[in-house]
Amino acid sequence: MFGKKRHEHRPLVATLDWRDIRMFSAAPGGGDVGITDVLRRRCAGLTPVWATTAKGLVPRWGLAAFVDAPVVGAKVDGAFGLFSDPEYQRPICRLLEPDSDGDGGLRYTATDERGETIGTITKVAPARRPFKHTWRITTRDGLSVQGRNAWATKQRHVREARGYLNPLNYVVGGADDSSWATGNRGRELCWVDPADDSRRANTTYLMSSTSADFARLTDQGAGLLDRRLALLAVIGEARSLDLKPPRPPV
Repeated sequence: MFGKKRHEHRPLVATLDWRDIRMFSAAPGGGDVGITDVLRRRCAGLTPVWATTAKGLVPRWGLAAFVDAPVVGAKVDGAFGLFSDPEYQRPICRLLEPDSDGDGGLRYTATDERGETIGTITKVAPARRPFKHTWRITTRDGLSVQGRNAWATKQRHVREARGYLNPLNYVVGGADDSSWATGNRGRELCWVDPADDSRRANTTYLMSSTSADFARLTDQGAGLLDRRLALLAVIGEARSLDLKPPRPPV
């Protein structure tokens, strides 16, 4: 009882460093082992980002950030930011209001906690979507990462083939499945490096996401992609989808 009271009076702040996260969720009820009912109650009315470093057989989840705008609800294209505190006084990164990209899409500038540009995130117009390419991350050093409809990518088919040939992959990788969170709302995207699409699929596959319900960086993605850009892109994509609140489990 005394331990619970002490826990409830601790400052509510992000406890995970964004640089270390490998899986994350901004969905209501997202996250898994390590998130207590007390912590969820304290986050009521907020939009927390739950994340894990994916270390250990059963990864422990924690608070990585707070979004200063809703993720669930009517679709919206606009600025939002991530903060390490629920009062939105300690910024991590931000997407500014978008501009036209000249092709009917929207281009957002992503900034760090000091307001300096760390890259851009583009919502691609429907008529300009080769390979179902819906979103694009461009890093400060010029790396381009395309968010493609998963079923239009060889990365997804390679992953499914590996699971079919070795069912143990599904057992070991069960914590990487987004279905536990909200029933897979939205569409699944594979975020890939298109610079040389002839390369092996596992070297071009950087991240997968299902709206903001669940996202996972691969080993390759963790080495190449700024986590702040990954967070902003996945949450920005989710905000554009008119997501309904998840149904409670039956």
